Amino acid sequence: MSRTAGCGGPRSSARSRFARIGAGLAAAGAVSAAGWRAGALTPDGAVASSVVGAAVFAAGGRFVPAMLGFFGLSSALSRLGGKRKRTLMDVAAKGERRDAAQVLANGGVPALLALAAELGFNTVPAYRGALAAVAADTWSTELGGLSRRPPRSIVSGAVVLPGTSGGVTLLGIAGGLAGGAVVGSLAPARDLPRAARSGALAGLAGTLVDSLLGATMQRVSWCPSCDKETERLVHTCGTTTVYRRGLGWLDNDLVNLAAALVGALVGWALA
Repeated sequence: MSRTAGCGGPRSSARSRFARIGAGLAAAGAVSAAGWRAGALTPDGAVASSVVGAAVFAAGGRFVPAMLGFFGLSSALSRLGGKRKRTLMDVAAKGERRDAAQVLANGGVPALLALAAELGFNTVPAYRGALAAVAADTWSTELGGLSRRPPRSIVSGAVVLPGTSGGVTLLGIAGGLAGGAVVGSLAPARDLPRAARSGALAGLAGTLVDSLLGATMQRVSWCPSCDKETERLVHTCGTTTVYRRGLGWLDNDLVNLAAALVGALVGWALA
């Protein structure tokens, strides 16, 4: 009996792990396909979402609610105030549909941390912090875009155009805190109030870093045809933009990745 258990145990564990990965890929693929049909994801974004989702599913069901909450609630918020937000598309780097780079920038760090927790590392607080940070950044952007008061530069305090990187509003900051708290509380936790507080703080830290990088170091281009600043390499009018300031390689996706990493560090520190 002991020999059979000793030989069969690892094989059984491996089969169980492969089965979980397969089930996770199927479930994540179904969710991503729904997101693509709903217009929340581009085709390559749906593929990337399937990979990220499969990793989270494979790490265990306890990690799924926070990831689904982030994706589902953020996608719903993006639908609010459609007419007003369309004016931001001239400035923002990308449209409403998330592509592969956006998905990986927002979900890659949490997915890796979830897998690390499955391997026995104590990364659950960092997972909460990373996902809270990207949720806070998304909620801040989506709700801030609805503000009736113009955004102000986080560095100078001067009024800037809506959609400008580094521009903040009180509504956006409040939205970021709420997003971090909600998604943070959906991550694995024994103490929900503490998890919500941790998520709110990690989310706030990630959002502030995102805004600071956006105002000081992120690449900003110029459309000579429209005489406007933009994050796009090709403006909505079809004109190829020219470099104006910032680090040429630092785009919005890398800024979002930095926010996720900061959120993970804050979540780990708060633990």
